[in-house]
Amino acid sequence: MDAAGRYSHSKDAPLVFAAVGMRSSAVNMIRESLIASAGPGLRKWSDPANNLESAKAVFRLIAKRQLYGAVNIIWKTSPAWERYHKAGQEIYDKGVRRSQEALPYAKSMATMKIHLFGDIMADLYGHILGLNRHLFPQDSKQLQLATVTAVFDSDVQGQASQDMFKNVMESQKELPKTEKETGIRTEFKVSIKTEEEEPLLLLPDYLAGFYYSKRVYGITLGNERSDLLKAVEPAVSKWPPACLRMREGDFNEEYLLESNVFDHVLPKKRRDELLAQFHSGSPDEL
Repeated sequence: MDAAGRYSHSKDAPLVFAAVGMRSSAVNMIRESLIASAGPGLRKWSDPANNLESAKAVFRLIAKRQLYGAVNIIWKTSPAWERYHKAGQEIYDKGVRRSQEALPYAKSMATMKIHLFGDIMADLYGHILGLNRHLFPQDSKQLQLATVTAVFDSDVQGQASQDMFKNVMESQKELPKTEKETGIRTEFKVSIKTEEEEPLLLLPDYLAGFYYSKRVYGITLGNERSDLLKAVEPAVSKWPPACLRMREGDFNEEYLLESNVFDHVLPKKRRDELLAQFHSGSPDEL
């Protein structure tokens, strides 16, 4: 999973979240195919030195392998965008004031990344399940385990924020509606990597970049991505429409955390003192 657009309060352009999925058994083969077909010149979509042939190779691979995709184009012009950030800032300020320490993972933009990356992950997983109903277990009384290995781009920065991101994503252990409809129990395994560590992240990078460039600039003389869009359009058009789930609209989410989430947090110094007493083996002093 990856995203395109600016993580900022600015309303001028959308955020585009994209995900590309495949069966676990095919991961190594598709990674090798990507490296072999795109060559060593493969760069991020936004890189000015991007190679047109490599870009075409990425989308040919997606189309040829009939990989699953999900795209969510989110415009920031709705009142909900303002409400989300206002609520997030108020909760963050309270948290910092009470805990007396930095809480980078509690900033509204950080929680929004968890929220919207989780959203696109759910979109892709639901889409894959919907296209593979014939594989659902027949015995609905015995749940079958499915493991979703989710690899996110390193847009989530800082160790504390990454740890919180992974904890939240991997804590989704009960999906009652999914289990009822499919007979499948889902386990999530999450990692955050760069494209250098996992080249397959370039697939959602290109998918998000393609739709971001189309929506914001289009194929015009003023768009530096115009040649890139023209080059990959034929390959994108060959991707079976059923493989892609697309959503587009105004941001319409409520802030995830309750306003009282930090009401009972102790200052960092006091928490450290309590932990020290626990470790010293003197709980009677508490």
